[in-house]
Amino acid sequence: MNTKYIISLIILLIAATACNIVEKEVNKLTGNDEEKIKRLKKEGVKCEALVESVEDMNITVNKDPMVRLSLEVMPPGEPSFGAQVEKLVSRVNVPRKGDYVTVYFNPKDKSDIIVE
Repeated sequence: MNTKYIISLIILLIAATACNIVEKEVNKLTGNDEEKIKRLKKEGVKCEALVESVEDMNITVNKDPMVRLSLEVMPPGEPSFGAQVEKLVSRVNVPRKGDYVTVYFNPKDKSDIIVE
């Protein structure tokens, strides 16, 4: 094999790996961490939460805003608790104060929470 060909392949593999790492980090930052979503949907408690406030974080991805939601989470048969979630939301479907959203949370660590 030609040395230039091998170097090109190595550069391509490094670039692909870097893109994958960046994509995973962006997903975590935007509330789209697939591993966390799968885990909480499987092991977490599903319930409704009242949106108490919505704060625009001045970040957009493909024109969709990143928001910080302050929630009152209302698990069935348990006292409600407050939580904050940062999430990328559709610009045509931004939650508003007074809306109800579905959440999943870890009963052992209530700060471990996602909005569906």
